[in-house]
Amino acid sequence: MPKHASNPVNTDGEPLDIPRLVNKAQAGDEPAFGELMQAYHQRVYGVLVGMVRNADDARDLSQLAWIKVWNKLHTFKGDADFYTWLYRVTTYVGLDFIRKRNRKREIELLDEMRPDRDANAEVAPSVMSRPDYAAQKGEIRDVFDAALATLSPEHQTTLMLREVEGLSYDEIAKVMKCRRGTVMSRIFYARKSMQEKLKDLR
Repeated sequence: MPKHASNPVNTDGEPLDIPRLVNKAQAGDEPAFGELMQAYHQRVYGVLVGMVRNADDARDLSQLAWIKVWNKLHTFKGDADFYTWLYRVTTYVGLDFIRKRNRKREIELLDEMRPDRDANAEVAPSVMSRPDYAAQKGEIRDVFDAALATLSPEHQTTLMLREVEGLSYDEIAKVMKCRRGTVMSRIFYARKSMQEKLKDLR
């Protein structure tokens, strides 16, 4: 979960009425949506550049994230802070990019998720050597994606940043704006959950 941020302000330094802007944007008011984009653009970009570690990719993904926000805005019910919802949409965009960029590494990640692995060990992604995985990679990917989808966005992001991107716990904590201990507990939970769901792939 992202750290709560102070309410954005307009160019005059006055706090923006985010719920009002969201309601207007949901009704199709494009200028109101433009104000939301201006208010949160840097935060969205900051999340993505931290995830993909490439400024150009992060800029492109920011645009994609805002398109998805516009298309999904009707699903925002207002039962949570708007930025929390925006953060979830943004991290999904980042995760999708990482998965597509690192399809081969995803298969290697399955080796880390083997039930005989220590879920609490801070280890780097390993290289798989079993030739039968190549023949089964389509099925494995489906199982992997299904298992990954059961995790919360925060657990998905933390796991992918560690296992696929190879970031350290401290680097992940900086990206996710949380404590190192939170990163460790998320990775432990995510690995244990994935191990359970992938146990039949032994």
